[in-house]
Amino acid sequence: MKKLICVITAMLMVALPTVVEAWGQEGHAVVGALAESMLSAGAKAQVHSLLPAGETLASVSIWADNVKFSSRKDSYYWHFVDIPRNVTTFDDARDCFLPTHGGPNQTTDHMNCVVDRIAYFKQVLADTSRQPSDRTDALKFLVHFVGDIHQPFHAMGDATGGNDNHITLFGTTLCEGKPCNLHHAWDTDLITHTDMDVNAYVQHLQGLITANHITPSGDPTAWANESHAASREAWVDNGGVIDEAYYNAHILVIDQRLALAGARLAALLEDAFGGSGGSGGGSHTAKAKRNVRLRPGPSTAQAALETIHKGDVVTLLERSATNGFYHVRAADGKEGWVYGNYVNVQNN
Repeated sequence: MKKLICVITAMLMVALPTVVEAWGQEGHAVVGALAESMLSAGAKAQVHSLLPAGETLASVSIWADNVKFSSRKDSYYWHFVDIPRNVTTFDDARDCFLPTHGGPNQTTDHMNCVVDRIAYFKQVLADTSRQPSDRTDALKFLVHFVGDIHQPFHAMGDATGGNDNHITLFGTTLCEGKPCNLHHAWDTDLITHTDMDVNAYVQHLQGLITANHITPSGDPTAWANESHAASREAWVDNGGVIDEAYYNAHILVIDQRLALAGARLAALLEDAFGGSGGSGGGSHTAKAKRNVRLRPGPSTAQAALETIHKGDVVTLLERSATNGFYHVRAADGKEGWVYGNYVNVQNN
């Protein structure tokens, strides 16, 4: 797979720890492209009203990495959360206020981790009274940070998120001219080992979402706890080996984390934009009470696009029914109509 490597300047802040990049450029592009494919037409319009012409969620997904050593040095710690390996859950007071870690604003920033920053930037994005430039930056931070929080080693505090654990990776100890390490293997190397480009990977994950009925759930705290648990399972000590057996054991985890990141990013943006491109407020969803057909129009005369399975959650694109059918967006991004008697509408 063609590597899409982000080039960062060598003039790093001395006070900051080892460079941390989640998923690498290709992984972030996959999350952005997958999320955009799942957005309603209204939310897509809102996204593109904030981005420069020609830009997409995929193309801006690496922006936050590009500015963390230049115009936004205050954002360095916002990309991850250092949950100690010997605990199982995120603690905001312990993990998100880092007054002794160095860098600008560390003594005053009480939202100095990815968990709290996702919640903060969602609020900024949803606030239409804010300057458009602030909302654009919030959108770009969110695209990146939702990807970051789903990379397991961005929720691991030990060994600088695995950066300090040098490994042998598929028979080599050097990766891009530097010692291979556990964190970078999860950022980039295990993804590139699939030999899929961004478009192929997005299609692969769309199929995974449909086949496994993956729906967005939880909040940033839950997402961080999931990633932390996965990093504990995937831990490799300094001097350890990542080989084909390790890859085969963990690539499904990577696929799941990327699929969830895309689905959850799409749901977060829908919610921030008001469910269907509105001006803010909560979104509405519906949960299938039984298997129900997704149809291109509000009628059983329309041939089914796919089946929404019992327990699956869909997003309402319109809050009122038409001819007894709800206009919805399924978890895989497909839009259509479902029979209202077969779903329970929920306010979120």
